Amino acid sequence: MRVLLLASLLLATAALADPPPAAAPAAAAAAAQTRVRGTIGAYDPATRLLTVNMGSKTVKTMTVTLGANLRIITNQRRKVADIKAGDFIAASALKTPDGKLRAQQVNVFPEEFRGMGEGQYPTGDASANRLMTNATVTENTGALKVSYHGAQADAKGVCGGHANAAGSPGCTGEAEISVATGVPVIGLMLGDESLLVPGAAVSLIVNAGADGQPAVTRLTVEKDGVKPIL
Repeated sequence: MRVLLLASLLLATAALADPPPAAAPAAAAAAAQTRVRGTIGAYDPATRLLTVNMGSKTVKTMTVTLGANLRIITNQRRKVADIKAGDFIAASALKTPDGKLRAQQVNVFPEEFRGMGEGQYPTGDASANRLMTNATVTENTGALKVSYHGAQADAKGVCGGHANAAGSPGCTGEAEISVATGVPVIGLMLGDESLLVPGAAVSLIVNAGADGQPAVTRLTVEKDGVKPIL
């Protein structure tokens, strides 16, 4: 279940990486990306080469090139009470038989990425009845009331899909997501290259570069002892 949840949240935050060309099939784009986790072995700002150590008993290394448009993210643990009206969030939630949404994890986006992945759509295993909602918080009463733009309304008038989907008429939706005690709430914060030090935990989205070498345009790195959660 945790693997599915992480996969769902990766989809929600995929816009933080450079999107593939519009003509590229989604499956091909996904296949071109690999998630790598480990610790930083070395970083050379001059060559922009980052070495990552992976594994514990048998350590393997990977050296990647950091793109000029690199986005560095850090994770910050938060509480539901920290979320305020106007925040843009991504919430992975289970839709219960009574139609209510119960959060499994909530990510709070930095202002620079407001609107990314906006909408409400199924995610993960089709049988899991799990929805991803990327939306703006309108009220926090312990439960999160949100508003979002989507692709189009269904037969019941419920707005769904990704905002600005090609060929869609567009719609506006609202939802209420309950957040139980213990549900992870993660703030996604912008970082810089000063955090790329040996020993820091790191999580990378690695793409096949134009020259065939591994390239990275987004990574999440440890800060203040908080290791990458995504």
